[in-house]
Amino acid sequence: MTQDPASGGLPGSVVLGISVVDDQIASVVRDADGHILASNLVDLPDPSAPAVEAAIVELVDSVPVVVDLIGVSVSREDVRKHLSQAFGSSGAAESWHDRVVVTGYASALAEIACTHATRGGVVAVVDLDREAAPASGTTVATVDTTSGAVLGTADFTTHRLAPVTDPDGASALATAVAKLPRGRDLTSIIVVGPGAEMPGIAPAFEYAAQRPVTVADNPPLASAIGAADAALVALSAPTPAPRVSTGRRWWFVGAAIGAAVFLGAVGLTLLLAAEGDTPEPAPVTVTETPAAVTITADAKTVTRTETETERARTTTVTSAPRPVTRTTTVTEEIPGPFTITETETTTVEVPAAGSPAP
Repeated sequence: MTQDPASGGLPGSVVLGISVVDDQIASVVRDADGHILASNLVDLPDPSAPAVEAAIVELVDSVPVVVDLIGVSVSREDVRKHLSQAFGSSGAAESWHDRVVVTGYASALAEIACTHATRGGVVAVVDLDREAAPASGTTVATVDTTSGAVLGTADFTTHRLAPVTDPDGASALATAVAKLPRGRDLTSIIVVGPGAEMPGIAPAFEYAAQRPVTVADNPPLASAIGAADAALVALSAPTPAPRVSTGRRWWFVGAAIGAAVFLGAVGLTLLLAAEGDTPEPAPVTVTETPAAVTITADAKTVTRTETETERARTTTVTSAPRPVTRTTTVTEEIPGPFTITETETTTVEVPAAGSPAP
């Protein structure tokens, strides 16, 4: 892609959304009216950070239209940091590098929640890999759809949980979701990713989670649309128009990537491992950041007496309270492979120096 941007600003922009999850890159080109002009789904034989960077370069160079903004959301933190540095370098060789916004995958999950939620309130979004297990990286989040805020996330290692189609896998994932902030207040759960296309996913997960489960439209590409939205939000751009997926894809993305696409077509055949071959559940880290609690102490009136020659003078001083922040971190071990870390921040207003304690 060597042309200059079609427009000079974000309003009315054509956006390329790219999501990187596991060994798969999903991408869409969306016009100013929210229509999907082109889409692509690539399976990478090498999911390392340099290989992902090279694949994205070939992908962008092959886009059939001019784009104004490129949003990239990445589930693995090591890959996200690499891409942020590679595309954010001041000495970048490619002219389009200054149009790239790299975000964590939680940002894309938040946009998916706000787009696909039908019940409002707090919603969980889960990205499922080809085996219908949680994809590696930060691929589960609880989202307040009223504000679009991410309330909590769960990170999964490459040693994945069992598939959701396995009762044990569905139960383990439901437990991980319930342990997230506001996880017990969920109105629904949305599943995306290639595994979300597997027959029976929604009822299998609904039974374990005891919450309505919705499969997003075109689940393999939903994350790429979320990446495009996350880039716009990161730049405080206006909310794009409602999306209408055309289902079209562009397939020429360079020799190496083109070959990967054909391999990906085979890889989309979903296979379930036998119950006896299911790997042990991997540790899942659940991070919770509760809202700050502020306590304001009443200002104290301090009276002090200063004595001068042959007379006394009494001065009355009212001291204004000053904020003091106290942070307490509690780590709770619970049965199963989950670790919950809760950080509580309390702000207390106390009298200024020189004032007596309340």
